[in-house]
Amino acid sequence: MNISEDIVTKVFSEIDFEEILDYLIQEIKAKNYLITRVSNIDNIHDRDVLKSPSSIKFKYYKIVEFCNLESCSRLISSDLLAGVFMPVKFIIYQPLDKNNIFISFLSPISFARLFNSKEMMSIAKIIENDMYDVLEEIDF
Repeated sequence: MNISEDIVTKVFSEIDFEEILDYLIQEIKAKNYLITRVSNIDNIHDRDVLKSPSSIKFKYYKIVEFCNLESCSRLISSDLLAGVFMPVKFIIYQPLDKNNIFISFLSPISFARLFNSKEMMSIAKIIENDMYDVLEEIDF
């Protein structure tokens, strides 16, 4: 895998973080995916015992995991080890002292290549197209 090729990132500006997070979740659901979890990594800022606040490089950081049970089941059935990449996810973050908000994802096609499976590649292409569509829909 190559980070510069296999991780897709889109940059947004002049929008509130919570607003873009809400749009992201709405668009994922509109594509018939189930949100399985939103990890609030930025909760670290609320901890009283934070040892080194200067080491934290983000203001906001969420991991939004989602799955379509049918495509997820087909993907995993093509190779049971594919589950290590599931559910798929977007990360949405805002670095400290920056106004831009970034949304990134690992290309499902890039991990499907690891398995050399036509069935998996076919499903990964659908998922990746959906992920690009989600990013396009929240573009202002």
